[in-house]
Amino acid sequence: MGDRLAGFAVLLPADPPGPVVLAVTDVLAPHLLAAFPAATVLPPGWSTGAPAPPAGSAGLVLVDARSHDVETLRPLLAPEGVLATLGEDGEYVVHPSAESPEMLWRRGWPVNVPSGPVPWLRRRVALAVGRPATAPRLQLSGPSLPSLAEEVVADLGQLTGEPGRLVGVTTAGHAVLRVRGDAGDVAVRLSLTDPDRDGDRAARVLEDVPDLAPYLPPVLARGRTRGRPWGATEWRPRRRAAPSWPWPSPDQQWRVADDVASVLAGRITGSTGPGWAEAWCAAAEVVPAADRRRWADELRALEGGLPTTWCHGDLWPGNVLVDGDTSVVIDWDNASPDAPQGMDGLLMPALRAAGDPSRLPTEEILSLVDEVGPVADTLVAGRRWSDWERPMRRSLALAAVVLYLRNRSLHDLGEETLARHLSAVTQALEASPPPPAPPAADQAGRTARGALWLATNGIVVKGAQTIVLLTLAALLAPSALGLVALGTLVANFSLQVTSLGTASALVYWRGDVLRAARTAVTIGAGLGAVLAAALWVSAPWLASALRAEDGGAAVIRGLTVTLPFLAVASVTNELLRRRLEFLRRIIPDTVSSVVGATVAIAMVMQGSGVMALVVGQVVQGVLTLVLAWVVHPPVLPGWDREDARGLLSYGGPYAGANLLELVQLNVDYLVVARVLGAVALGQYSLGFRLAFMPYLMIVVVITGAAFPYLCRMRGRDLGRSATVVMTVTLTLIAPLCVGLAVFADHLVLLGDKWADGVPVVGWLALYAALLSVGQLVQTSLNAAGRPAVSMCLRLTHLLLLLAIVLAVVDHGITAVAVGQVLAASVVALVALVLARVFVTGFSLRGLAWSLRPAATGVLAMTAVVLAVRRLFPVAEPSLTHLLVVGTIGVLAFALPVWLLDRDNLREAGRLLRRPA
Repeated sequence: MGDRLAGFAVLLPADPPGPVVLAVTDVLAPHLLAAFPAATVLPPGWSTGAPAPPAGSAGLVLVDARSHDVETLRPLLAPEGVLATLGEDGEYVVHPSAESPEMLWRRGWPVNVPSGPVPWLRRRVALAVGRPATAPRLQLSGPSLPSLAEEVVADLGQLTGEPGRLVGVTTAGHAVLRVRGDAGDVAVRLSLTDPDRDGDRAARVLEDVPDLAPYLPPVLARGRTRGRPWGATEWRPRRRAAPSWPWPSPDQQWRVADDVASVLAGRITGSTGPGWAEAWCAAAEVVPAADRRRWADELRALEGGLPTTWCHGDLWPGNVLVDGDTSVVIDWDNASPDAPQGMDGLLMPALRAAGDPSRLPTEEILSLVDEVGPVADTLVAGRRWSDWERPMRRSLALAAVVLYLRNRSLHDLGEETLARHLSAVTQALEASPPPPAPPAADQAGRTARGALWLATNGIVVKGAQTIVLLTLAALLAPSALGLVALGTLVANFSLQVTSLGTASALVYWRGDVLRAARTAVTIGAGLGAVLAAALWVSAPWLASALRAEDGGAAVIRGLTVTLPFLAVASVTNELLRRRLEFLRRIIPDTVSSVVGATVAIAMVMQGSGVMALVVGQVVQGVLTLVLAWVVHPPVLPGWDREDARGLLSYGGPYAGANLLELVQLNVDYLVVARVLGAVALGQYSLGFRLAFMPYLMIVVVITGAAFPYLCRMRGRDLGRSATVVMTVTLTLIAPLCVGLAVFADHLVLLGDKWADGVPVVGWLALYAALLSVGQLVQTSLNAAGRPAVSMCLRLTHLLLLLAIVLAVVDHGITAVAVGQVLAASVVALVALVLARVFVTGFSLRGLAWSLRPAATGVLAMTAVVLAVRRLFPVAEPSLTHLLVVGTIGVLAFALPVWLLDRDNLREAGRLLRRPA
């Protein structure tokens, strides 16, 4: 940390004309003292009576104005001395703070953030408008003496023959000067605080591993200035015109990191031997000595001559600079020549997880001891990771933890986070081996069977809802059905807000899931109670705003009173889904929905109207919680601040996406109700519900079962598994959507009053198929740890749909349905592109190829059904006609699918038959 916290010293005089006085915070003082060894450090409470250089003698006084009075220190300066102040004014910005600097910046200097235009703009704006409280400025007053940076630039010019000028400073393991010359920019890595530091470790790596040459920047010059070593390389990425700036994707940078790790692991440098464990642990200075000794005892199992290689020790996208076809890896400060082979391969999963507060890197590394899948084929210490016995895997994982912590400081981590790292290691060393995890094929089988159980649940639940819906449609006016739709909208919207996604985050959670579940219960129950109370009070206003004054308030109150019950039950349900225990998972939903539907139908037959549905929903909500506690021990409320932060960091975007989905799925209801009225809403809502049924009963069911399975996949396995899930789901939903479209005219079987909804069903059947693509992609994005991307995709769909619906709603409900198809088409294309970018291993070409049988079946089914209906026309739709022609269509779809994809269908059958 020395160079980072002393980084702005490069802008101070290289040769002050007298003693140096440092009046700074306790955090900065030791690092600046390393840069100015003979300096006098004044404590924050210093007064003129305390020991200090004589007045008028100091050549440089560095003052942090946040902790010292500048005017009190000014008399210490010699006439030719320089006063440097960290405060509100000054030419240079220390961003974001002197204690956590990333760069030194002033207007006109470039901002290099190569991860994309949005981060670049965010950083640029932050630097431009930052306030002194968060970004202090460095001001120099006095004679214009040459700074250390200026002298380094001059020495560089003499060695290269190319004069340059300083245009930026960044801080990391070294202070890095950005020097601009006619031939391009140069990066100068300068060691400020340790003149004996190995500032050119990359050259040593290259000497031992020549195959690494394409990934290392060539050294342009080396030298020493004022006793401080530096090395200069070409700045990457090179300066270009703004429109052609290379914005590399993280996946592209991770691929380069994988390549570098592979090259390093292929070059053996030696082997472990006696004393290796103690020396390896000693480099992790942030770890207390007692812990290092205990860890060294564990690592002595590795001293039996295991092969060693160079490792980088910090391979993440921030250290991979992509410039067109050239990729350069920097920051070799933590590189070690005596690492057990494959250490970078074990460390990179933790570095991938570093941005998620719920996933402590140490826990992520140690999880590989038992969850070998993510690195099963990685060559570690001469063997595939999965071939090592568990005790050796534990020791090798601990060696990777040491490597990770060697590159950290207490300033970086903080006492609390360091304690979490140490606790994670202690728990891992003391834990007994878990029961063997089921093989991947068994997990796939459990997922497939789980989809069947969830499908059974979906059929029962949605079937019960459909029966209630059809009963209401037959006995009540369309306006009453519209009232139910508005009340359900409010209830569904509120349910998503209740837990803020914390229950669903448990499926993806990396850590102690039972402890996190207790925090999730507290969040869900608390927010559910508050929200239910707020909706109870505001129900009359909501009913009026939604033009449902006649009974709307009672419907809203009844449908939202169960929010706390459902929030608590969802925690148990998600824990069961995480464990792939789908049979127990469906019992609360299935039983409660049947009981609730029975109550609702009995009451509506007695003339209770829409309130029958409300009472049925209340019975269902309370029974869901009771049955959840029957199939799984109740999860008691609890609280852990770190767990809450991690749950909300993942669950917030996850819930945000679901919330946006609810708005997206219902914004058309709101617009139709407001512009066209309750009768049109009733027509449109029935058509929407029928067309939407395949999506609910197949896509939602399969993605619900597949999500916990995909969360267990890592690397390219995730993309391949996601492709399989998409193929199966789209193959199943395709014939249902086609059937709804070609048989839409049979809607009048419910009565001629629904005739206006016929074209709506046809268009929305196509919409449901397109919507399925987006949902499948979002499930894959969530499993890849990208819920924020999923939320942005939902937001895009919502905004596009809203614009289209507002433009066409005056033309009627059929025009609204066509607008749905248009918006869903655009979003489906965007979703597939996002899957290609963010889901490792996903291939658009592979998905298209695997969908050939389904596409052929759809074409055959459509042609056969249209031909049969043309050859054997009927005077009016009938249930018999629907069943006969529908069966012919299903057979026309199934035959080509079987002929073209029989091998995969047989394998699916074996998975379903495999014992649980």
